[in-house]
Amino acid sequence: KTGLKYYKRQRAPKYTQKQLEQIPAKCRKLRREFTDQETFIIVDDEKYFTFSGEETPGNAGFYSSNKENTPDDVKFKSKQKFEPKILVWLALSSKGISTPFIGTTKGPAVDTDVYIGKCLPKLLKFIEKHHLDDKYIFWPDLASSHYANTTSAWLNEQKVPFVPKVANPPNVPKARPIEDFWSILADKVYSGGWAAMNQEQLVNRIKSQLKKIDLGVVQTMMDGIRKKLRKIEDKGPFSIL
Repeated sequence: KTGLKYYKRQRAPKYTQKQLEQIPAKCRKLRREFTDQETFIIVDDEKYFTFSGEETPGNAGFYSSNKENTPDDVKFKSKQKFEPKILVWLALSSKGISTPFIGTTKGPAVDTDVYIGKCLPKLLKFIEKHHLDDKYIFWPDLASSHYANTTSAWLNEQKVPFVPKVANPPNVPKARPIEDFWSILADKVYSGGWAAMNQEQLVNRIKSQLKKIDLGVVQTMMDGIRKKLRKIEDKGPFSIL
């Protein structure tokens, strides 16, 4: 025996050298200067959902006692070159999930106008419902629409405290639990090989499955953010993968 064991490589973001140098310091700044044990952290994100969900791991195969006799529509998954997809935006904190903004198959991506006009009002209602008397901070990712001058002006006007761009660590999806949240939601939406025939079916399915998500799981994910930031400070971004 050689003592060697086989380990599967984990998927990880691709980091530049500059990011690897910036990330620990920015995580430290975010954790120490903008949050403490009493601070509720609110994150937001958007994700595209396709009709078939074929990019979801659970939808990659099928079960059969006789492959030869399995219908073709089960054995083979046809793929359109540009499969219709809809965009879903929402915000999360340890107290719950915001009302989502759900786009259409022909709708625009989340540019600054859509973000301010459609998404941020839902963020504000979520804050008013769950965090009016709390100490909280909003932590968006570094998408250009999230830090446009008009976006920052809107947030300041509504008195929503947010992480300044200078303290926002780049490319740390595992520190922002909303990435894991999307995986949970996608698994529910496409469970058992479910696929939508049209936009209305997909929208209704997403709304119904959102209601089934265990808020205890969301709370646990969100409560662990500061520990993850601390770990990245000490050991770098690969330490939390």
